Amino acid sequence: MRVLVLMTLLTLCAALDPAALKEATRVTGLSVTGRLDASTLTAMRAARCGLSESFSRTLRYRVLGQWRKKRLTYRIYNHALALGWSGTRAAVHTAFGYWSAVSPLHFQEVSAGHADINIAFHRRDQGCPVAFDGPGQVLGHAEGPESGTVHFDADEVWTEGRSHGSNLRIVAAHEIGHALGLGHSQFHSALMGPVFKGYRRDFRLHPDDIRGIQALYGKPVEKASGAQRKPVPDPCSAGLDAVMLGPLHKTFAFRGHYVWTVSESGYNAPVPINALWKELPGDINAAVHSQRTNKSYFLKGDKVWRYSGFKLDHGYPKRLTIPSNIQAAFFLQSRRALVFIKGSEYWLWDELGSAKPLRLYPRPLAQLSSGLPRDPDAAFSASDGRVYVFSGERFWSLSPALTLEKGSPLRTRERWMRCDD
Repeated sequence: MRVLVLMTLLTLCAALDPAALKEATRVTGLSVTGRLDASTLTAMRAARCGLSESFSRTLRYRVLGQWRKKRLTYRIYNHALALGWSGTRAAVHTAFGYWSAVSPLHFQEVSAGHADINIAFHRRDQGCPVAFDGPGQVLGHAEGPESGTVHFDADEVWTEGRSHGSNLRIVAAHEIGHALGLGHSQFHSALMGPVFKGYRRDFRLHPDDIRGIQALYGKPVEKASGAQRKPVPDPCSAGLDAVMLGPLHKTFAFRGHYVWTVSESGYNAPVPINALWKELPGDINAAVHSQRTNKSYFLKGDKVWRYSGFKLDHGYPKRLTIPSNIQAAFFLQSRRALVFIKGSEYWLWDELGSAKPLRLYPRPLAQLSSGLPRDPDAAFSASDGRVYVFSGERFWSLSPALTLEKGSPLRTRERWMRCDD
């Protein structure tokens, strides 16, 4: 494994070859002066990858090697403390997805045994031949094919959807690029540029990243119609299949085969649903998390999946005892029960009681609340008991007593997802 701090490299360049220093500063997006000035020193202290540099003056991207196969497995040995297992898995899954979307490569996570690519977090004193430097500067390092080693600095604050800290999804995509055979790009704005540019909500691969991976492995292979990659929804324009306040006290929004979290500051990048709930299919009809039993229920067609956290409970999925294709569901705090909505009717279910009371339903939705829209797309209850109901491009806010709050309905794009025009 080869690691060389960029500061050392640039200092040597300045001493031995001013032309090489110009090439190095061009990579980081600085003015090309050939001098070790203040802006160059600032860049040398920036968060970056630990792979050593060798600046080519002919190629925009460097090549470290190539895998002899296009179906690769990966294994995650531990997780980023701030993100937990689920957040770490989702970030890494999405990072691999950037590369599989533009190449014929296919990646599969394994939880035991041999894997082609092995991912781990460690600190400077934990036995890796290449030690990290603590918070800041070097964020990760990786070996090219066919080593499969990818390491991240466990002392970093790994985050998702926030400008502070280091975004694991983007940094992981960079290090995975090395593991797939790409060196550093001379375009400072490319993912494979050596300096971490920070969190970007609308992150996309740079054309140079795509040219590099396709030079190694070719362009994506057209899939059979039943196995085509599902389009990633845009949270600012896509409708909602379901919403729930679920595990880890996070608000999850579902659309198609993807899910993303929403907070007061806006939304995070969508990830495949099965990156979090492995056995759960896409295109679900409704989702609801019980604050009474801490179970999550997902409904699709005439079936229901029940999870404890992100683990499917034994015996599920099961057939619904209420009509199929439920449209929305939420937890009603005042009754400590689950509400299921279809059209202009609803069902109230006590998880810990018998199924007999369900025979008293359905009932008119207007009996539950006069403020609820007919045929809602999604609904969920917040931790304070308020209920939010989504239909089309708008959402309604209801008090814990299910009375319509002033100002409803509001536009989901601006007031919920916090999207800018």
